[in-house]
Amino acid sequence: MSSASPDRSTGSVLRGAVERVRHQWQAQTLGVRLVAGYAVLFTASVALLAALAYGLLIYFLQQPDRAFMEAQAQELAVAYRQGGAEALQATLDDAASDERRQEVLVRLLDDAGRTLLLYNPDNWRPADLDALRGRPLPDDAAWIPLGTAEDGDPLAAYALRLSPDRVLQVGMDADLRADVLNSMQSVFLTTAVPVILLALLGGTLLAYRALRPARQLVRTFQAIIETGDVHTRAPADDMRGEFAEMVHLFNRMLARIERLVSGMRDTLDHVAHDLRTPMTRLRGRAELALRHADDADALRDALADTLEASDAVLETLNAIMDVAEAETGAMQLQRETVPVDELARDVAEVYALVADAKDIAFTVRVPPGLHVHVDRSRMRQVLANLVDNAIKYTPAGGHVTLRAFRDTSAVGITVEDDGIGIDAEAQPRIWDRLYRADESRSEQGLGLGLSLVKAIVEAHRGTVNVESTAGTGSTFTVCLPDAARAEGRVRQT
Repeated sequence: MSSASPDRSTGSVLRGAVERVRHQWQAQTLGVRLVAGYAVLFTASVALLAALAYGLLIYFLQQPDRAFMEAQAQELAVAYRQGGAEALQATLDDAASDERRQEVLVRLLDDAGRTLLLYNPDNWRPADLDALRGRPLPDDAAWIPLGTAEDGDPLAAYALRLSPDRVLQVGMDADLRADVLNSMQSVFLTTAVPVILLALLGGTLLAYRALRPARQLVRTFQAIIETGDVHTRAPADDMRGEFAEMVHLFNRMLARIERLVSGMRDTLDHVAHDLRTPMTRLRGRAELALRHADDADALRDALADTLEASDAVLETLNAIMDVAEAETGAMQLQRETVPVDELARDVAEVYALVADAKDIAFTVRVPPGLHVHVDRSRMRQVLANLVDNAIKYTPAGGHVTLRAFRDTSAVGITVEDDGIGIDAEAQPRIWDRLYRADESRSEQGLGLGLSLVKAIVEAHRGTVNVESTAGTGSTFTVCLPDAARAEGRVRQT
């Protein structure tokens, strides 16, 4: 138990230190983290390259020394085999004038490790010689790693067996290699500080450049929060990359928010305007009823008018809610396969009398056999709105026609009239909530019918469009998926 406690304590300390470093790192700004990360990566890369270059330099400097020692050992081995230790000594004496050979240590020993001949012109120190003496003797030939001498130079030795009881050792103090490596170390240490400073400078410049779109987004956010002006946009003309795409998306989002805010203001203005009349009427009838509290007929009339005004208010609110639900995909649709001629007949029964009252010829031309997979009540609401508008804006003596046809994989339903028509400038806006063209201002209405039509049709994955010319009439076309073809595809899958 006591031996495990220090380990747990050390582990807890390490985890605490790592957690503190992580919190400190996360507390820094993105710019600081980018600069630090780039500097660490750049410095580590330079250090890795320097270490690789240092290792390769050691390797390439070591090869000539090894080749030289092997050659010396082979040459001395030939002399020993020809004349024994005396010939070996004579060969060494003859090399006294060779500067390179003066860097070589030669040692002849017996199989017990006793020194029989020692040639030490480079004056190896006793500790270095002791390291050489303690090495095992090879069966044939082997390199003897000796590490570093007392003076800091790298040592190496090559052992070659001359006979069953004699071994030749050739060693070398690579002072030239040590000088080169020391020079490289000095250069690396001297350039380390400039390299780190360069990494920090480069990281700062890159982070500043990379985070410029983010800073512009922040400034744009601050400006919008302080002023409430959603017309503000983040500049992104000369930007490229992911941040630039984010700025463009942000600007598109702002443009959409601006449109939504503008539409909301217009909606509130129109709702307030359209609700003011029924609410004023309701209040007026209530005040009139209070003034004639003893007249039962007046009270009943006031209550009837109050109910009528309340229904108008509810109709407006329900229409707005329906449009909102359809546009957001929240509208619940009870789909079923419905014959188009039944839908047309239901609508015609309601509006035939209205058309007769205005002296308008209302014609239904729907062939049998056309089916759509829709919510019956909602699609009846769509056709009713279109027919109601057509009759409303067609003068006496005009014509309104409800048609249906099959077009490839869709069923089309059109409502045609020869009424007042719609100006080309107004046609794109007739689908907006509460929008009413100038020509329709004289007619009573909320301006919600066509926006509700579009929302319901699109909720059924259909389309609706209009072709109209001012003064000659309009044609509204609703296209819905053909129920028969849709069911065929479902059966095949």
